[in-house]
Amino acid sequence: MRKTFILMSMMLFVGLAAQAQRGEGGQRPARLSPEEASKQQAETFQEELGLSDEQYKKTYDVLLAAAKSNAEKMTEMRSSGSFDRETFQKMALEAQADKDKKLKEIFSATQWTGYEAWKKANPPSNTSKTPHAMVGSQFLLS
Repeated sequence: MRKTFILMSMMLFVGLAAQAQRGEGGQRPARLSPEEASKQQAETFQEELGLSDEQYKKTYDVLLAAAKSNAEKMTEMRSSGSFDRETFQKMALEAQADKDKKLKEIFSATQWTGYEAWKKANPPSNTSKTPHAMVGSQFLLS
């Protein structure tokens, strides 16, 4: 009887540990579509940086184009079966630089300074240290 109790306790512990590793409910958090993620990020920038409505629209367009492009590239890399971390990181850095260049044209000097500070204060949520270009693009490995 005691062995059965110990065995059942161990099985329960292992099951709970596995459940905890998958997150609450055993499911991964839902990923946002490129549209949803771009809208959310543009709204954050509007609040944090004080973007005008026109700047918000332009920012949203830049973020959405980057998110869609990144999602396509990621799909291509995964489907090719030759996912290379270094290639991915290089592509991510290039995408971030391109997005930043476009955003710099939209933001005022003060807003740009605020954006740079925002990037430092809000690093990517994953541990691979991929740049912010991945936000909302399903590159959030977010």
